[in-house]
Amino acid sequence: MEMFTIPLIIVAFAATLWITSFFARLMSAKKPDMVWIFVAWLLGAMLSIGVIISLSLFVVDKKILVTLTYLTPLIVLTITYRLLNKMDWIAAITTSITAFSIGIIAAVIVIISLGKPLDKTIINLASEVGLVEEINSAESLADMSETEDEAYEAVTLTDQDLLRPQVIAALEKKKIREKKSYIEPKFQVISVRRASGAVGYKIRLAKKNGKVLEGILSKISGGQLIVKQNLQGGMVTMPITLGSVRKLEVYR
Repeated sequence: MEMFTIPLIIVAFAATLWITSFFARLMSAKKPDMVWIFVAWLLGAMLSIGVIISLSLFVVDKKILVTLTYLTPLIVLTITYRLLNKMDWIAAITTSITAFSIGIIAAVIVIISLGKPLDKTIINLASEVGLVEEINSAESLADMSETEDEAYEAVTLTDQDLLRPQVIAALEKKKIREKKSYIEPKFQVISVRRASGAVGYKIRLAKKNGKVLEGILSKISGGQLIVKQNLQGGMVTMPITLGSVRKLEVYR
C-alpha cells in the first residue's frame, strides 16, 4: 500500500481544494478559483508556521501553547481569505472552518485507505505539535493500571498473612530458639569410664596398638565393649577390652 500513499494524498488534497473553491464561490468570494484558494493556503501556512514558532518562544504553559497551535492556522487562514479572496468576515470564517473539516475528513479517508491504524497515526501527528508527552503519560498510566491489576491477580494469601503481628513475632522467636537449640551431631571425646552412656550410639575408638575402629556400641559386658560393625560380609560383633582403649569418641 505504500506506493499509493502519494497518489491518495494528491487526490485528497485536490478534492479538498476543489470543494473549498466551490464553497467559496457559494459564499460570494470575488476570487474563488482553485488557484487563489491554493495561494491563500500557501500564504496562510507560511504565516501560521511563523506565528507558531514565535509563540513557542514566549508561551511557557504547555496547554496554552497547544491550544494556540490549533487556533493559529484557523485564524490566519480566515484573515487570508478575507484579504486575498475578497470575502466578508462571516464568509471567511465559514470557509476556513469548512476547509479544515473537509481536510480532516480527507486525511482520515487516506489513513484508512492505506490500511494504517488510525489511533497510532494520530498520535504520530500529535507529537509534532507537542501532545506526545501527554499521550505517553496517559499510556503510561494505563500500563501501570494493567500492571497493578496483574500484580493484584497474582497475590495469594497464606496462613501467616492472616495472623496478628504479635502472633507472627512469637512464632519467629520460637523458630530462632529451636534453631539455636539444634546442635549438629559430631564425634565427641568421652572417658572410657563413661562408656556406658554411649550404648546404642555410634562410636569411634583408638586402641593403644594404633588401630582405629568404628561401629555401634551395643553393650558393655565383662569389662569389654561389644561393638557391632557393618562389614561387606555382614554384621560383625567385636569385643574390645576396656584396658586396650586409648581414646573413645561417641557420635551424637
